[in-house]
Amino acid sequence: MKRNDTPQSFWDHIEEFRKRFLRVLSVLLVVFAGCAYKVDPVINTLSKITGVPFVYTQPTEAFFIRLKIAFMMALFLCIPLIIFEIWKFVGVALTVRERHWMMGTLPASYFLFCLGAAISWFVVLPSATKFLMSFSTAALQPFLSIDGYISFAMWMTLAFGGLFQLPLGVLFLVRMDIVDPKTLSHYRPHVVAGLALLSAFLTPGGDPFSQLALLIPSYILFEISLLVARFLSKPVVPEEKESEWTPE
Repeated sequence: MKRNDTPQSFWDHIEEFRKRFLRVLSVLLVVFAGCAYKVDPVINTLSKITGVPFVYTQPTEAFFIRLKIAFMMALFLCIPLIIFEIWKFVGVALTVRERHWMMGTLPASYFLFCLGAAISWFVVLPSATKFLMSFSTAALQPFLSIDGYISFAMWMTLAFGGLFQLPLGVLFLVRMDIVDPKTLSHYRPHVVAGLALLSAFLTPGGDPFSQLALLIPSYILFEISLLVARFLSKPVVPEEKESEWTPE
């Protein structure tokens, strides 16, 4: 299909990228400054989850962990802007139909990531931490590093947010004619088994509640994606004419 973008030189692309990068960086720094004042409530919340106070083993660790938490919070809040700027930058290389597809998938991707992150943060993380802390004894007491636990919590959040991209992966495979909904339905037991293995791998320890908290929503999202895939696999009337589109 024809792409409706004006040819640009290499340096024009570099200049456009520079402008968009500086725009994102400026907003990120402003949000980072605001998030720096909300770090202590996050640390207090995580401390309540573990039931023990955190420790730090290096003189600079307490300072840098606050910067790390503030940056991760700012990055998470700025993801919509980052996605928007990336989409505007690469959109000139896409057809109108491809841009419409991205317009629908990018917000859905962010929503699914937030959903997975919320389940991880508010459901799985407390349950998994309680399960893991239950192995402590009078002779084996927890001594949790703040940096180690933050890394553990962020890994859980990213893992859950990533797995919740499953519906978009299914829709992508269907749209690219790599698989069809009937094939996916036929291999449903294999998909469930794969999701169960992923849930067991992504959730620490052997806490069955945490595994089910990931498996059940993932399976529901898979079934929903199958329904949408069946709808998208129906014949579509070709577009008569593609409208012009130029990046801002």
